[in-house]
Amino acid sequence: MKLLAGSALFLGLLSLCCTATMRHPVIMGEGEENAAQEMFNAPGIRTGATGIRMLGHALKPEPDRKVESEALSRPGLVVTIQSVQFSNVFLRLDGNVTRSNEVAGVGTVNCQFGAGPYEKFILRPFGSDQYSIESLLFPNVYLRMDGGQVTSFQGLGSGIVNGQFGAGPYERFVIGQEADGKYSIQSVQFPQAYLRMDGVSVRSFSILGGGTVNAQYGVGSLGKFKINVI
Repeated sequence: MKLLAGSALFLGLLSLCCTATMRHPVIMGEGEENAAQEMFNAPGIRTGATGIRMLGHALKPEPDRKVESEALSRPGLVVTIQSVQFSNVFLRLDGNVTRSNEVAGVGTVNCQFGAGPYEKFILRPFGSDQYSIESLLFPNVYLRMDGGQVTSFQGLGSGIVNGQFGAGPYERFVIGQEADGKYSIQSVQFPQAYLRMDGVSVRSFSILGGGTVNAQYGVGSLGKFKINVI
């Protein structure tokens, strides 16, 4: 009888504590919130179908971005550069021009629906995550970016993106992986300038290509790409 009475008293006190907590929630300071959140996200805690975090096996770790970036550094890697924003739209370089270096660049860079010979490139590595992007169809013609006028975000983008015979400072880029796993292409010469591809009007194949490729101040939705290894 004493044991039953003690159990009943304990359950009653527990009920009162739970009711009080519901009516008067605990307010944590900023440090306490950060600590709680860190514990909430700790390995060994997972999310169930209801969205409630439950103890269990550790979450599968995200892919090692460094390994993926190193894979792009293999000499002579042939790739296509595909827009994330516009389905089946690829970077296109027409380098069928005079075979000499020009101050203002040469050729035409725009978009194409689908990937053919004009949409294939060779990544030429230069140190950590830096590359020149050479046309496979037109040897020694490289993607070029002049970001000298890219000083702030512009809705339509800015700067000049075309080709160049041979690779100099304007033809070097950092290919970086963003938090969502997609890639951005940043000018080495103009670090604020990123490759931008607007393929909103590119709905079918056109022999001259279409859309707009230029630069943008920072990485926007039109500055994220898939790098497809051929």
